[in-house]
Amino acid sequence: MPNTYTKFEGIHILLGKLKILIFFFFLSQNINYYSYAHMRGTFSSEQNAVKRSLELGCEGIHKNKDKWLPCENEKELHKYLRK
Repeated sequence: MPNTYTKFEGIHILLGKLKILIFFFFLSQNINYYSYAHMRGTFSSEQNAVKRSLELGCEGIHKNKDKWLPCENEKELHKYLRK
């Protein structure tokens, strides 16, 4: 005899899969937002980072590899970019 589901069991399985798809959709949107926010805050010159820091309203700048970023650290930068 083949394995059959009642309507309720089928809907329950479908909703479970839908929850997973929705979770991964929102997760991917969040990752894209942080990537975009970070790209808007990187500069090759220290002076441009200082200027952007003043525009954002945060204090200081910091360096990450070969790029200059406004605000005193990454956490502060992302906080101000989300405003």
